[in-house]
Amino acid sequence: MPIFPAIIARPPALAAIAALAALAVFAAACGDPPAPVAAILPTATPSPIPPTATPIPTATPSPTATPTNTPAPTATFTPTATPSPTATSTATPIPTATRTPTATPTATPVPPGAVIEPFRNGAWLIQNKPELADAIGALAWVADGVTDSERDGLETTIEFAAFHETTARALLGMAWIADGISDGELDTLNRIGYLSQEHADAAETLLGMAWVADGVSETERDAVNALGNLGTGGADAATNALALSWVADGVSETERDALIRLSVMAQTTAATAESVIAMQWIQDGVSDSELDAVHALSLIAQTDSGAAARIADMPFLQTLETADAAALDSLSDIAYFASNRFADIMSRPTLQDGIADAESPIIAMLFGTLKYGEPHMVDTLLDPDMTTIERRTIDLPLAGAVDLAIVRSRPGAARGMDLLENAVRDAESLMGAPFPARYVGLLYEDAVPAFAGGVNFGTHMAIRPRYDADDGGHYAAFAPSIIAHEAAHYYWSANADWIDEGMAEMTAAAIENRRVGTPMNAANAPCAFAKGVMALENLAPERGEPAFDCNYSLGERLFVDLLRTMGEDAFWDGARDLYAASRALNAASPNGETAGAGIEEVRQAFGASSGDASETLARWYEGTGEYDISRLDTSPTKIRFAALNGQITRAYVSLESGYESAAVSSFSPSDVVDFAWLTINYTYHHVTGDPKKVVLEIREFYEDGFEFGRRTVEVNTDPQHSRWTYYFPVGADDRDLWAAGRY
Repeated sequence: MPIFPAIIARPPALAAIAALAALAVFAAACGDPPAPVAAILPTATPSPIPPTATPIPTATPSPTATPTNTPAPTATFTPTATPSPTATSTATPIPTATRTPTATPTATPVPPGAVIEPFRNGAWLIQNKPELADAIGALAWVADGVTDSERDGLETTIEFAAFHETTARALLGMAWIADGISDGELDTLNRIGYLSQEHADAAETLLGMAWVADGVSETERDAVNALGNLGTGGADAATNALALSWVADGVSETERDALIRLSVMAQTTAATAESVIAMQWIQDGVSDSELDAVHALSLIAQTDSGAAARIADMPFLQTLETADAAALDSLSDIAYFASNRFADIMSRPTLQDGIADAESPIIAMLFGTLKYGEPHMVDTLLDPDMTTIERRTIDLPLAGAVDLAIVRSRPGAARGMDLLENAVRDAESLMGAPFPARYVGLLYEDAVPAFAGGVNFGTHMAIRPRYDADDGGHYAAFAPSIIAHEAAHYYWSANADWIDEGMAEMTAAAIENRRVGTPMNAANAPCAFAKGVMALENLAPERGEPAFDCNYSLGERLFVDLLRTMGEDAFWDGARDLYAASRALNAASPNGETAGAGIEEVRQAFGASSGDASETLARWYEGTGEYDISRLDTSPTKIRFAALNGQITRAYVSLESGYESAAVSSFSPSDVVDFAWLTINYTYHHVTGDPKKVVLEIREFYEDGFEFGRRTVEVNTDPQHSRWTYYFPVGADDRDLWAAGRY
């Protein structure tokens, strides 16, 4: 099951805007006085991925009865000698005798099977089943002498003949037995032996399948092994599995994996494995989501076989919808990683009564809520009177049908589902590959890490409720970006952190650019801990540490700079190649571990051998080369309010608030007490009537060539006054988060 790491969007934080060198104010604009610049915080530590369950091997079967010793041979009579002729007294001429030819003794034929006599059970087989002994002895790799490496294969073959005669006859006609038995084939032979020992008919059925008779590939060998293990679990599991049409016609990798998971399940609860095999959605073939469901149920069975049996009989599994598979994932995560809470969850009325399809989106959100939410949130989710579920099915050009669900415990913005659909659609369009999930759930709840605004669990996304707004405020303005960021993580996960977070930011920016024309700029403050990604990788910060934020800021700058250099078409071609490389690496990694893409895959995907791409990667990965500031508008700002007959008279940065505060042209982080303040003085004349409001915008730039902060606010006028002063905090509220350089 494609289980994702915990992928989180950080909440808006104050952008680091101060400088160690000269500081300049390049734009006049204003934000809500306390409103911070929207930025995305780092993700929390990835959720552990349940290991792929390995089939439990069984020992080589011992013969049901020890073969009797070969009886000692009966002595053969010695032929009597022919007597010599007796001489006569009469002298008779001696005739010329014709010599009688000496008879060549006839050699007693040695049976072909004699070659197996020295090996375990060999002598017994020669005496009791000579025909089979001869057939084994006639195998070319036996007849020419048995090497040490061939000994185990021969003795297993003899054992088959001794105790599973019908199966042995079928095996001896197969090419992969006739040409020698490799280590892998020996393992397969042992599994067939287990199956034959428990269920001879099932073993004969298996050997009659064309894909077994013509030689077994590695995938097929694993499938045979799983079927053998299924046979040890119960009377019917293996027989029923062999009756599946998709087993009879040859097994794909997905089908092989399903058999392995079913065999693991059967080791603890054969009845549950038999129930699953009987389900229609298993009978008609196994899709990726159905494989995930079987895997999740097998993990639950290893923790609590009784609970697995109960779940298998619940209504929501009679037809497996996309949310149902996510619900099983959530329950398996609880069983595996929060086993102390599993019994409590299973005792709740919703689960005691049996999960219905309509409740699956709620169940899918339980593990993430247990992990990061307050204890009462589980009670809220499982109370049908406390939550609402909004659902929509969309049809994507590449992925086809995708189910969307939003779960709330309080009123939210009507646009939420439209924003979610737009994020999913545009992510697929940009990536040019089917959206990786057939179910996307969104929970608006504070069930995310303390430092985060949102998280993608793979089973669902969770975003803080304050973003579920459409009131024109700061959080409402950031809501589309955080949804798009978490949706992008369905593509970008299990790689280097700066790739996953940088590309999630990049994708979110592109989605918002398509939706409302937002410029493709950096959304995160400059990195205070490393100039380039290589230095950041050497620091190896953990999620939640301040330095981890640099995966967002450096990652997005690298990719946005590549887009500016290469152009949109070439950039997104490279992004798709990078995604394909990421999938290939992770698919090839053993036991569900993640290999992930890194800098070499980025170089290859974006053609870093070309000059422009090479320079861009050197700038942001190695941290060398000059920044490109050609896109920055650093001209002085003069704002006049014609309708008010007024203007901004002064705009400057100070280290304290107040009308008479002193402007500074540069400062170091140690000079900052709480914030650096952007101070705006403006005047107006001849204003009559009610107070009026003027919209201003603050734009923040750094010496690396990026505008990374943009916010709009309203300033007021009043007929009783002719001037106003506003103070807007800029920069980080922690001096350790200021990046050195000019702002």
